Amino acid sequence: MARKRKKNSELGKDVEGGAEMDMTPMIDITFQLIVFFLVANDLTRKEVEELELPQAIYGIEDKATEKDLRVIINVLEPEDTANPPKIPEVKVKGKPYDLKDLTRYMRSMADMEREGEGPGAPSSVYVLIRADKNTPWQHVQYVMQVCADPTIRIYKMQFATTKRDDGKATSMTGE
Repeated sequence: MARKRKKNSELGKDVEGGAEMDMTPMIDITFQLIVFFLVANDLTRKEVEELELPQAIYGIEDKATEKDLRVIINVLEPEDTANPPKIPEVKVKGKPYDLKDLTRYMRSMADMEREGEGPGAPSSVYVLIRADKNTPWQHVQYVMQVCADPTIRIYKMQFATTKRDDGKATSMTGE
């Protein structure tokens, strides 16, 4: 806000003071935006666990959009790779799930976007499975079976991989 005019008592005239602005509201807004972006950044990182993804010879870049309803399932590497547990360690949005809880969660997500009428209709939700390269394939298979459950019926699945060591881009045609 601009400073009001002061009256000079000696001259009896209005004297204009220097135009100064109160920066307090601007600083408050700046700090609120910083806090917002820090929190928003933290929430997006909870979907993706630190995993060593397998390499792919062929593949395409993930181009998911905001309008797509996608669930990212992280299948973690077992602590004891020599004797892995029979049940996989799975996290969705940073929260650990066993297979029963994952089934319930996926059923609720699939029900949000059915492609037809009724609970038996396939769901248009798709899943990105991010499995550590040292995870037994059977653990990934369990997650796929949850998605294919007759009450869930998610048929759109993707697997997260990294680019090849030689740095060449990957594509479906291998060029």
